[in-house]
Amino acid sequence: MITEYELYSDERYQDSSSLLLGGVICTEQRRAILESALRKVRSEGTLTHEMRWAKVSKKYLDAYKAWIDVFFDDPYARFPLLRVNLSDPLWRSFRPRFDRRSTKDDKLASVFYQFLLVSFGPLRDTKRWWIYPDAGFFSRDTVLDRVEFLFNRTYKKAFGPKTSRIIRMARAQDSKSEELIQLADVLLGAVGCDVSGRNPESPARAALVHHCRERLDAVPITKRGLARLSVRDWQVPDQFAYPR
Repeated sequence: MITEYELYSDERYQDSSSLLLGGVICTEQRRAILESALRKVRSEGTLTHEMRWAKVSKKYLDAYKAWIDVFFDDPYARFPLLRVNLSDPLWRSFRPRFDRRSTKDDKLASVFYQFLLVSFGPLRDTKRWWIYPDAGFFSRDTVLDRVEFLFNRTYKKAFGPKTSRIIRMARAQDSKSEELIQLADVLLGAVGCDVSGRNPESPARAALVHHCRERLDAVPITKRGLARLSVRDWQVPDQFAYPR
């Protein structure tokens, strides 16, 4: 039986030293439940603005705690995270294409491809994916189309040319109109600080990081026995290995 999964992702640059990619993974059925819970948080807090890590403040701290609690209260939702050390000489010298000068989009496409491998886990022909990154990560939508094509080709090589598309669709979304990308944004801010050992100067953000850590420590595993949070460091593609 094939299970349909959805990934809502966002990215964050921490100064000029690192790039983080993270996303909320859920099934189509759980997505409806998550969205309903997020709408309830909005209604109870009379929240009309876009929920973002950059907007966390003392006034709205309780609302932001309730926002990320929606993720931790769900028994199945997961959050994979990929870190890229931008100061690493391997990253600086990395050239995805050898027939011409690599562009920034070429490098980011390679990173996003690896992020999907990390997020999807072992190659399985029983899963299909819908991918919704925040708009703006790539300079052109055609770059995401390229990643989708290459990823589907990877699965066809693994399971045969008659395999249906593993990624049903990959389409960038405007975070202003997508609640789950806003959830990914806030989680990425809090989790990113935690795993990087960074202490935000803002007391409200520091409190949210602490709250996120407490929730993660209390519920580190989903009901299916999978890690609620998984963290991997980017590697040069020919050195990257993942379960098959």
